[in-house]
Amino acid sequence: MKAPLILGLGITFFFFVPLGIYTNIFPFVTIGLTGAGLSFTLYSLKIKNDWKGFNRLQKLPFIGSSVVWIYRLGILGLGAVALYSATSFWADSPAYIKKNYAKIEGIPSKIVYEKATLKSQIEGTITVIINNKRLSIAPNPHYPIKNNVEGRHFLINYLPNTEWVMDYTIE
Repeated sequence: MKAPLILGLGITFFFFVPLGIYTNIFPFVTIGLTGAGLSFTLYSLKIKNDWKGFNRLQKLPFIGSSVVWIYRLGILGLGAVALYSATSFWADSPAYIKKNYAKIEGIPSKIVYEKATLKSQIEGTITVIINNKRLSIAPNPHYPIKNNVEGRHFLINYLPNTEWVMDYTIE
């Protein structure tokens, strides 16, 4: 497999991560981080000094192959960080598949609004602290969160390792 193709795959998988976070789809983030990490790691190991882009760099004076190694280590580091981040998502995968979520309930001691709104509904993510546990809740369009949630009872189901909120009820 050629190096540009591996880099393209890594970038494609890397786009799965924000898509999964924005749409609240857990498998997109898990597969995206894993695919990007593996692709970037393979790409950094696959780079040869005779690849066209690096051939031009090595011909420049005072640069030589040190830039190629710095570039290679940077891409390898990016792949390692992506793979390390994916481990907690893979640890939560059995709980996600079996729908065996951790639960927390109670009245939040503190609520932080990401984006203040003038409407009667909250648009941005809110962070609640219940029993010294901080969880971020993204409002679901089907179940919008009203502005007056202070002092109300929350029941939140979340994944234990990533603290990804799966569903919630506000009474």
